[in-house]
Amino acid sequence: MKQEIGTSFQSEEVVDLYLYRPPYPQQIYDLIVSHSPSRGRILDLGCGHGKIARPMSQHFSSVTAVDPSANMLALGKSLEFGAATNLEWVESYAETAPLTGRYDTVVAALSIHWMNHEDLFAKLSKHLKTRHLFAIIEGDGAHKPPWESDWQTFHEKWVPKLTGKPFHPNKDRSFWEKYLDYVDVNETYEVVSDAFHQSIEDFILSQHSRDTFAISKLGNDLKSFDQELRELLSPFANANGDLEFQSYTKLTTATI
Repeated sequence: MKQEIGTSFQSEEVVDLYLYRPPYPQQIYDLIVSHSPSRGRILDLGCGHGKIARPMSQHFSSVTAVDPSANMLALGKSLEFGAATNLEWVESYAETAPLTGRYDTVVAALSIHWMNHEDLFAKLSKHLKTRHLFAIIEGDGAHKPPWESDWQTFHEKWVPKLTGKPFHPNKDRSFWEKYLDYVDVNETYEVVSDAFHQSIEDFILSQHSRDTFAISKLGNDLKSFDQELRELLSPFANANGDLEFQSYTKLTTATI
């Protein structure tokens, strides 16, 4: 199990910046609730700060939120609905989480791609009700923003510099779709949010919540990275210095 992947999400510097990411559109939550065969028990794998788990505590009798990052769980507990009595926070990798009983619904976001699928799905098969929902939520980045062309050029420079690998916006789709070998897909929904407003400085901070652009990975290049991104975005800000954009989120519903 490659548990070292995504370890930056366990550091305080990345966790603290997660709140600068755009929220998921409300329609994503509504779809999860409406497609769940029952509103009894829901399991959120790689829950982070509970972006999904916390709202779901208002719709399900019991929520289990699993993540290996103690810092992420601590943040989640401090946020809205984070102290809900029907929400259990579990510090563990999904593949080895101490699950009990069976769940009506299982949800996961980006972290599903980094899990050991063979181990994970063998485990989940023992903890799902016959009628169940397996849902994958992907995406909270800017959707076709007016700076998209410049953003592409920015990535073409900085991604290779930080990772040593060329930037391919549609890189190796097989990696992102491997979990599909273990599920039967029912439907896919693509949701574009309402307009979201964010200052340039907050947008930059949101980029540092992402693994590739984590502050620790930028090191001595942090100031030049931030300044270059600031200059790229400035022409697109309104009179208040804010950017306006929409986010894109995909929801895949399936069974295991």
